[in-house]
Amino acid sequence: MTIRFHKGDLPDLSNYSVPAIAIDTETLGLNPHRDRLCVVQISPGDGTADVIQIAA
Repeated sequence: MTIRFHKGDLPDLSNYSVPAIAIDTETLGLNPHRDRLCVVQISPGDGTADVIQIAA
């Protein structure tokens, strides 16, 4: 498995040439109105994943 780490944003989304991707998000709590998004994980299902740390 290849995992690429990014801060703030992905450099380029064009390398996903598949009909669907999996997206997972992490927040600092369980209340979406109060707790901010801190990590997004994206995978096209081929054993690779991009993990994006959202800036504070």
